[in-house]
Amino acid sequence: MGNTGRTNNKYTPEFKIKVAEDYLSGKNGGMTSLLRKYNLKSDWQIRQWRKIYATKGKKGFYVELRGKGSSGRPKSNKVDYDNLSDKEKIEYLEMENSILKKLKAIQNQKLK
Repeated sequence: MGNTGRTNNKYTPEFKIKVAEDYLSGKNGGMTSLLRKYNLKSDWQIRQWRKIYATKGKKGFYVELRGKGSSGRPKSNKVDYDNLSDKEKIEYLEMENSILKKLKAIQNQKLK
């Protein structure tokens, strides 16, 4: 269903920086007192802001970070064996054979 009565707060970059700096300074008595002081809902927000501040500095709060971490599913490296030339087929089979020999050698070492 969803949380129909819940609203999300939008905080300014300056506010996030202030909270992160207060947390890192340690002068305000810890997470619980910061939650009360800034009227925040959870410590997750402070932890995320502290992480951004520590890794990217103040600039990290002025850049949209959502959706930037993944480049999608990696492309498959399947070989269309039917469309290879005879020379390419031989090279592919030699490479495959070499890999299998190395794998067998590794397995034999583990058994000893």
